[in-house]
Amino acid sequence: MKKIFITFALIFATFTFAACGVAEMGAAVQPPVQTATETPDPPAVTYVTITDFDGNIVTVRQNPTTVAIYDQGILDMLYAVGFERTGIERLIIPNPTGMPDVLGWFRYGNENVQVVNGGTLFYVNWDVLDLMEPELVILGARSFGMNAAEERLPADEVERFRADTEERYANTSFIRLTINATQSDLLNNMRDNAYALAQIFPAIGYDLFVHIYEIEAEMAAIAAFNQSTDLTTVFVMMTTPTSFSVFLEGSRKGFMFYEFGFNSLEMDLVAWSDQHGFDAQSEFLLEQNPDVIFLLDRTEPLTGLGAATENFLNDPIIQQTNAYINGHIYSGLPMAEWYTVVGGIASSRRMIEDVNRFVDAHR
Repeated sequence: MKKIFITFALIFATFTFAACGVAEMGAAVQPPVQTATETPDPPAVTYVTITDFDGNIVTVRQNPTTVAIYDQGILDMLYAVGFERTGIERLIIPNPTGMPDVLGWFRYGNENVQVVNGGTLFYVNWDVLDLMEPELVILGARSFGMNAAEERLPADEVERFRADTEERYANTSFIRLTINATQSDLLNNMRDNAYALAQIFPAIGYDLFVHIYEIEAEMAAIAAFNQSTDLTTVFVMMTTPTSFSVFLEGSRKGFMFYEFGFNSLEMDLVAWSDQHGFDAQSEFLLEQNPDVIFLLDRTEPLTGLGAATENFLNDPIIQQTNAYINGHIYSGLPMAEWYTVVGGIASSRRMIEDVNRFVDAHR
């Protein structure tokens, strides 16, 4: 009986010692006692109210990360202030590989920005929007102008295409931010667009307005100089190697006379107003005899110095105009900056540079 008691006593002592050892070891290696922690709240989603180019009042999510942009002037604005500062991670744009050099960055994007082909300036591709589900779509002046087969749509079908698109994507905000393509209001449009972008992407707002202020000041200086002269000016666009259109006040090139302050020809502007100018012949220019001609060669988009420019300058009738005789025909205007990317930061600076060729020649 005494043996049994001793045996139980030894077993009990052994378990007690082992338990104490494990407890001491555990105190050395166990992690601190975990207490319940609260899961951090996701960042608050902020919405802003935008009045777009069409006068529509639209509620837009601030700092969206998936965005479609169908206006090249808006892309130019965003690139000028550092596109990655917008926080956009997935960008849908028309025909990235066909972007002009001034927007070359958008051909590929980088590791922080995925660039996706969303159609063309005229065609908004539903298949891509279905896949990407953008939070915001920024439309341009040309949006919905064509169908998938690149066929021009009449005005009523354009409106139907837009309405069907907006109805299809109920969770996407659609706004149009662009430049007036009929009667120019360049600086006001740029200010409005910058204000809208600053509301949507607050991090870039200040820098956008610095650029706008600088451009406005440079244009005002040119306008002050031009208004001190009595020289008349026309803007000519070569549409084929042998034909051209003329733009005056009240057209999409009206900024030449409003913002840059050139003196227009004395004509009935209402009769001639059209977004694509009006077709003219060399005889018309000789009859009106402008002192200054700015020549945009649409047939040569990159340099603006194609066969059409050569034909124009070699035309014996054109060579009788004051503009030619006095050396004031300014060609070599790049198509992108003067036509498709109008309203951007870099494009505006290029226009200022080209116009200053005339100003410098008179100083």
